Amino acid sequence: MTEGTYVIIVRGVAGPAVRAAFGDVAVSAVGDTTVLRRARTDQAALHGLLQRIQDLGLDVLDVHLEPAEPA
Repeated sequence: MTEGTYVIIVRGVAGPAVRAAFGDVAVSAVGDTTVLRRARTDQAALHGLLQRIQDLGLDVLDVHLEPAEPA
């Protein structure tokens, strides 16, 4: 499995309730979007994260994998 970080960008700036729903994810605001970052584990973890996003009604703008930095 390729190492790296899942990066998901959603529309809008996440408030406290949304941030609380992602306690295991790095959450940051960039302009008028929110960026969620989580170390890659497996496809099931990615699908679980996407399900939480869907459950909260967030609008996904981008999903990609950032490669790990070379050692």
